[in-house]
Amino acid sequence: MKTQTIRDVASLARQRRSEKGWSQARLAQAVGVGREWIIDFEKGKSTVEWGLVLRTLKELDFQIDLSPTLSAPPRAATDLSSILDRTTRRRP
Repeated sequence: MKTQTIRDVASLARQRRSEKGWSQARLAQAVGVGREWIIDFEKGKSTVEWGLVLRTLKELDFQIDLSPTLSAPPRAATDLSSILDRTTRRRP
């Protein structure tokens, strides 16, 4: 799933925590933070520390894939041989 905001990430994390049957306290213990930090994170607080977010996502078995956004559709492959053939043909 594509995420665009910290709220998106927080929502996925909260859902995964629930799927695992973990309480906020259980997740906090696994991450090494207080329950209040988990509460803030799950609310989508924008000032949460990234290192802790990454550690939390790891505990929840998330894989993180950072891929660039394509601003334009990919272009078709260029056939360099045909271009070269056209440009090097002799004209009568």
